[in-house]
Amino acid sequence: MECSNPGAIRDEEVFAYLEGESVRPAVGQHLATCQHCASQATTYRRLELKLINKLYRWDCPPNQMLGDYQFGLLSPQQAVEVAGHLSMCVLCKAEVATLTEFLANDPLLVPQQSVAPVRSTVNAVRPMQDAKRALENIRTTSLAGARRIIATLLPQEPRIAAQRGSKVAAWPRRYTAEDANVSLQVEREVSQPNALQVIGFVARKGTTLEALNGTLVKLLAQTQNATTEYAESIDDLGNFVFPAVPEGMYALEIHFSEGIVVIEQLAIVAQ
Repeated sequence: MECSNPGAIRDEEVFAYLEGESVRPAVGQHLATCQHCASQATTYRRLELKLINKLYRWDCPPNQMLGDYQFGLLSPQQAVEVAGHLSMCVLCKAEVATLTEFLANDPLLVPQQSVAPVRSTVNAVRPMQDAKRALENIRTTSLAGARRIIATLLPQEPRIAAQRGSKVAAWPRRYTAEDANVSLQVEREVSQPNALQVIGFVARKGTTLEALNGTLVKLLAQTQNATTEYAESIDDLGNFVFPAVPEGMYALEIHFSEGIVVIEQLAIVAQ
């Protein structure tokens, strides 16, 4: 399959079109009629999502280290390094803030805050270790039964959001839910300009992309009278695509064997 009109558009114009930038009307018209270039544009978008997932937060400390920092269990040198990173990284800062809020509101951990301070360094560490152990017990208990894991929207990195001008892009978006990371992109169907498609990429720590192959993904649109459900599966590269999706408010579910990752209040609208 070859381009129907070779030379009509350039690769850089396709990239700009996918980023939502202003391009010649001929670019959109060509992508709407040329199956070869439309397929190539979709391939570009999937590769971009995979690169974002690989490079995004590559220099961030592990979640475990951020938790240890919050509990004061790191060595002085490690604590200084994490503090320096938090001063520059809005994403890690958001994770630490979420953990702080959790610790402040959880009834199993609040009593630890009322313990009188002790002078011994060894004894001072023990309450923090107990609190950390309680937190892990809570997580383990929640894993025991069927459950819905609500994903958290991660703030965009300033350098990513501003790399093509000052306007902050609505897409792509990244979510995290325990060991799972989800990247979502919404764009117009290149072959159907009036329709939208939802492109997703899923990765789990300690799990190969091939192991996710066949995992059920649902897109649910709730109306007053009924729920419209779309179902797709993750492929062996970690991708899933929902084609021809109407604009509206949705919930997205990823059905893992031990629980369902849920992205709530997902507004599917063109950028």
